[in-house]
Amino acid sequence: MIATLAALQLLLLTQNPPLPQKPPPKGATPAEPAQAPQDPPAAQPGAEAQPAAPAEPTPAQPTPPAQPEATPPPARRSASADAGSRLPRQLSLLSGESLHGGTASLAWAGWSSLGLMYGQGVTPDDDLAGYGDFDWANTELRLGGMYRRPIGQAGDFDVAARLTLAWYRDMGATYVHSDNHADTGFEIGPGIALSRHAAEGIFSGIVEAPMTITFKYGKGFLFMPRVSVAYEARLFPDFTVGARLGVGYRAGSGDAPRKAGQGEVLFLVVAGYQLL
Repeated sequence: MIATLAALQLLLLTQNPPLPQKPPPKGATPAEPAQAPQDPPAAQPGAEAQPAAPAEPTPAQPTPPAQPEATPPPARRSASADAGSRLPRQLSLLSGESLHGGTASLAWAGWSSLGLMYGQGVTPDDDLAGYGDFDWANTELRLGGMYRRPIGQAGDFDVAARLTLAWYRDMGATYVHSDNHADTGFEIGPGIALSRHAAEGIFSGIVEAPMTITFKYGKGFLFMPRVSVAYEARLFPDFTVGARLGVGYRAGSGDAPRKAGQGEVLFLVVAGYQLL
């Protein structure tokens, strides 16, 4: 029986031979078996974990500096302007500006008067001054005081009201005016002063109307309005020199000396000293 089965199997093999295998295409490489992913090596017991290396930062690109705007060169200042900015503000007892609490003095000489005045700013706006004036042509002496206060501006000019009050004494000399005679009284003189700083000095103008009442021999009255202009220039930081020119009119009544109406002129050289 076994011999019969073996003969049948041999007969089948000879009738159906195995098919030949085709070679792989030219240039193709046989597929390699896929490798399983390997696990990372286990850490050794007792070994410290190594930190991951930090990523290198990308260097920041520097921003270009902003271009500065072109500015014009500073204006050049003259030496006189620099010196003027360091000097104290020029003040005057003839101007329409107060002394701002400071002190100043003024002296004058010329036709036909000699005098001296000292002023003190009692407040930033109020000034008081004492003065003595001798009119050598009329031999008239006045000793008194002045009050001044700014009241506003007229364009570029400072404006101040002023008031003088003085004791009056006529000595009666006749070497210039033959109609003169001695007398005594008091004088009150309201006025307005205007001034402006210009040309490194002060231009000022004064309109005043002194009125004198005499009473030595009998009652008399003198009215002497006048207008004057002045310029004072700084010679030193605290010292000024200048000139004052004016015209006026003198008339009176009663027993006042030289009461006949006549014009008068004024020409004075002035010098000021600013104490504070």
